Amino acid sequence: MLKKLTQNYIKAFNDKDLKTISSLLDENFILEDPAVKHLEGKQICLNAINELFEKHSKLSFEANKIYQDDDTSFIEFILKLDETNLKGVDIIEWKNKKIVKLRAYLYEF
Repeated sequence: MLKKLTQNYIKAFNDKDLKTISSLLDENFILEDPAVKHLEGKQICLNAINELFEKHSKLSFEANKIYQDDDTSFIEFILKLDETNLKGVDIIEWKNKKIVKLRAYLYEF
């Protein structure tokens, strides 16, 4: 089940579908990544994600592999933001079919 939920998240992010992303996030969602460092709260994180979507007209989020272990899924990905290419890993913690924490580790290539 986590793999399907993770695939839904990937598709929503790639489609810039904030409504679907919102439906996947827990109210106390925590986001950690190099750009925002550490954000807490669903709406604060959605605002940051929306800013990313608005800032980049070309966005492509391609999962190379998805792994899962108990209540955690891992995505190896390539993210293209306009002319910037990033490789990385998202570590997603799930509870009751909602994302409670996402840690992103990425670098430019």
